[in-house]
Amino acid sequence: MAREKMVRETQVVESDRRATQDRQFRQKELAKRQIVLRKATNFVWWFTGIVEGLIGLRVVLRMLAANPGNPFADFIYALSGAFLWPFQTLVNNPSSEGGVVLEVTSIIAMIVYLLLAWVFVELLWLILGRERA
Repeated sequence: MAREKMVRETQVVESDRRATQDRQFRQKELAKRQIVLRKATNFVWWFTGIVEGLIGLRVVLRMLAANPGNPFADFIYALSGAFLWPFQTLVNNPSSEGGVVLEVTSIIAMIVYLLLAWVFVELLWLILGRERA
């Protein structure tokens, strides 16, 4: 009887040890995955900030009627144009005779890119951010 009790206690202790090791392993893996997710999230927000800044600078330059022949303005227009092509014919941009243009399409693009980044980050955390049993 004492031997059976000792065997049971040994099995319980061994089972607890394995459960503790498994829990520690899963916590370490979750921590590693969350570090990668945080870095990916930071990259997405960084890239979104760059795109938003370029488009925002374009909106300001167009509202100030910046000379498109200027190398800086031309650089900003060319770089931001790559992100604006899906929105170019969405709506008409109001303009005045002095060359001032309110780029409504650019503002719409900024909103869309911000929403897309937010949805992408949320999906990353939803799919990869939680521990699975």
